[in-house]
Amino acid sequence: MVDRQAWAEVDLSAIRKNARALAALAGDDAGLCAVVKADGYGHGAAPVARACIEAGATSLAVAFVEEGVELRRAGIVEPVLVLGYTGEEGARRASGWGLSTMAVSVENARVLAAEAERQGKVARVHLKVDTGMARLGVSPDEAGAAAAAIASMPGAVLEGVCSHFAAADAADGEFAALQLSRFTAAVDEVRKAGVRGFVRHIANSAALIHVPAARLDMVRPGIALYGLRASTELEPPYRPSPAMSLRARVVQVRLVPAGESVGYGRSFRAGRDARIGTLPLGYADGVSRGLSNRGSVGFPSGRAPIVGRVCMDQMMVDLTDLPKVGQGDVATVFGPGGPSVSEVADLLGTIDYEVVCAVSKRVPRIYSDSRMEEDLA
Repeated sequence: MVDRQAWAEVDLSAIRKNARALAALAGDDAGLCAVVKADGYGHGAAPVARACIEAGATSLAVAFVEEGVELRRAGIVEPVLVLGYTGEEGARRASGWGLSTMAVSVENARVLAAEAERQGKVARVHLKVDTGMARLGVSPDEAGAAAAAIASMPGAVLEGVCSHFAAADAADGEFAALQLSRFTAAVDEVRKAGVRGFVRHIANSAALIHVPAARLDMVRPGIALYGLRASTELEPPYRPSPAMSLRARVVQVRLVPAGESVGYGRSFRAGRDARIGTLPLGYADGVSRGLSNRGSVGFPSGRAPIVGRVCMDQMMVDLTDLPKVGQGDVATVFGPGGPSVSEVADLLGTIDYEVVCAVSKRVPRIYSDSRMEEDLA
């Protein structure tokens, strides 16, 4: 975007560093399936996917078929698994682009298999077992019959059996243990039904890090790849490297007399003569209105509070205590030199995921890749 004075920086070497740390935790027996859905959690799906593959990921995962197609169009040939529901039209696209899909029922698997057979191909299907999320999948006691039915379909092969944790990030691991036991029982039923040759996977980032027994044949880290918190209650056994920073230049500084208001609704009034700087970032770019009169941004000389309501395209900060900051200087909304993603998430009462996923497509991504520094680390 021409003359856009705001951007997101993404450090691909940080992505690789995180992926290597996660692969080391998973061990040699579990493949690393890098989750790059939601445009790589806002970081850019294709660049993140390539970085993860370079770091040892053996496959990738997305939420919907079109996200997988985007990776294929970017020239990525590694296995891609669609984690969400895939209907009839999605089945046509998935088969055509060589994507693996999740079957949430036998009926769903029949749709996937029929479309693959029509194209002269075989659908690579992963059977989803609902062990406690109550979101998608068959019940554990249905898993054996469902797997046998899928394995018997001429247009399908059962590539995997999987589930998803609801609370692997909790310090109390009781429910995670219950889900894992339910999944183990479901897999046993699949094997009793005579089905073999599938991979077992249930571990998201939190489970990969904190529930070693859940690593099985494949792990599916998402948020941890980006150096962000998989849990607010448990610390990882390695040092995560956050990959994204959001920055903008001050485009104007205005002098606001004491008593005058700033922004929509006049929610902020200057208690003294103030220097108010404007940044060309707003809620349409992913900066939450919840930061209005609460958050701050960073400059080399210190923090500047966000004042007034965050607008759609712009936001104002109080530069009064930072007299050397002026037009053209760079503010950090989150990232090194400013608040961390986790600090912003905690202030908003949300999770790290939402902060980075909210950064919109109209914010240019600038990629850095300090390979030499990474090799020396």
